[in-house]
Amino acid sequence: MKKNLKLSFLLLFIAAINASDPLFVKYSESAINLSSLVERNGTKYKINSQKPFSGKFIGFEDEFGFCVVEAGTFKNGLFHGAYESYEGCGVAYSEKINYKNGLQHGDYILYEEGYLAMEGQFYNDLLVGEWKGYEYGLLMWTEAYKNDELLSYVLFEYHDNGQIALKESYDGMDKLDGISEAYHSNGQLKSKIQYKDGNIVKVLEKYDFNGYSLPLE
Repeated sequence: MKKNLKLSFLLLFIAAINASDPLFVKYSESAINLSSLVERNGTKYKINSQKPFSGKFIGFEDEFGFCVVEAGTFKNGLFHGAYESYEGCGVAYSEKINYKNGLQHGDYILYEEGYLAMEGQFYNDLLVGEWKGYEYGLLMWTEAYKNDELLSYVLFEYHDNGQIALKESYDGMDKLDGISEAYHSNGQLKSKIQYKDGNIVKVLEKYDFNGYSLPLE
């Protein structure tokens, strides 16, 4: 029984490691070189074939196959499933995209200089749900979408010490809307204000640097 448990844990550990590998590593034994495909009317084919290509691919920046830049899968000549692009010849991710019959569908992740820069979701090529933007690990904005329409967003600013300084909520028309918060450099809440259509509705809370309540003006 103990041996079976150990074997199960080992297999799960190996599976977890393999799942984290980039696609170009996973596909190294089964993918074709993207340069061997041709495109006709937005659909990928093997050279001299009339049948749209289905299968895994790896794309390279150079003709010798040393510098990998992308990897993914085609179904009937269209992007389908997971797709990844890379910086530094595969050293760091650039994008992670999911496709369904040629349309972006599912999770989307963008990286800049190796850092997470943006993440969100597509549904049949339309922006949906919550999207987030980052700069060097700090959350800078969130946006709420429905069928590609921006409904609302929140902007974040930070003090030099990394503590959050401001959190402002806007509607889809770029007007302050909802609760906005300001913070002192020690992380203490400074103020909480409710807005509607760009106008102050009510000052809800105010505090000094040490957390003592201040009069609401």
